[in-house]
Amino acid sequence: MKNQKVVTLIILLLSATFAFTSCNDDGYSLDKFWLEVGTIEKTSDQDYRIILDKGPVLYPSVSNVPVRYLENNMRVYADFTILQDANPGSSVDHYVRVNDLQKLLTKPIVPYTEAINDSLGMDPIELPEYWIANDFITFRFFYAGGAKEHMVNLTKHEELTADEKILLEFRHNAYGDPENKSLYGYVSFPLKEVFNEVTDSVQLHIKYKGFDEERTIDITYRPRK
Repeated sequence: MKNQKVVTLIILLLSATFAFTSCNDDGYSLDKFWLEVGTIEKTSDQDYRIILDKGPVLYPSVSNVPVRYLENNMRVYADFTILQDANPGSSVDHYVRVNDLQKLLTKPIVPYTEAINDSLGMDPIELPEYWIANDFITFRFFYAGGAKEHMVNLTKHEELTADEKILLEFRHNAYGDPENKSLYGYVSFPLKEVFNEVTDSVQLHIKYKGFDEERTIDITYRPRK
């Protein structure tokens, strides 16, 4: 009976220890992780924070990614664990452990000319998700391929639409890659460099070739203050 009580006590102590080490003071599980798109903001050569597209700002109290690999304004797919909420009034929202950062494909918007029309390609693509945040427009895209590397671009036409919106075109070049399987990716394009004189907002009209028909997207860009 005495041995049974000792074993029971050990089990209870181990359970208490596990419960203590797997959660922090704010109730976040240290085993839980989030995956979000964001932008790196370098505050010094040895320090940075991540501004998520959904709004919160993260400070990496612990990071598995050396800061020397990061650039200011780099777009990333962040894998992180929240350690603690920041105090009210702080410049950040959460202190986190950065588990991993994957660089997001980021390309400048290309001015459209007839000279580059063929190289941009006219292969079909689907854009099921898109959003504007942190002065970038980001697309999740689906395409068919499997053997070759494809190219995507966002090009800006000089002329406006009939209702005076900025005319953009999302182009896809498959380079003759056989349509063996469905693939997807993410790409971001910086808007502030192209629309640096916009102070309030600008209306964007984006056209692209879908698999079944020509499609369009209308979206408003408001520069980050």
